[in-house]
Amino acid sequence: MTSAFEIVAVFALMFTGITVAALWFAHSSSKMENKREIQREKIAVVDRHFNEMLRIECPYCKTIYKPNEPECPNCSASTQKMLFPEIPE
Repeated sequence: MTSAFEIVAVFALMFTGITVAALWFAHSSSKMENKREIQREKIAVVDRHFNEMLRIECPYCKTIYKPNEPECPNCSASTQKMLFPEIPE
């Protein structure tokens, strides 16, 4: 009878230990994912504010505009490849 009780107690302790380890692993994984999500949100906020502050000056007409526009609103120069005017000799 005592040997049966000891076997059941050993399996109960093993089950408890495995359960605690699995819960600890799940908890630490969720904390890491939460930290990554917070870091992504911080980077997105910084990028958004930086893009709101950043302005481009058109080398052709000197118009200042936001960098997310595909072309200069004044002279329609492309912002994808910025060509600088040639210097006169």
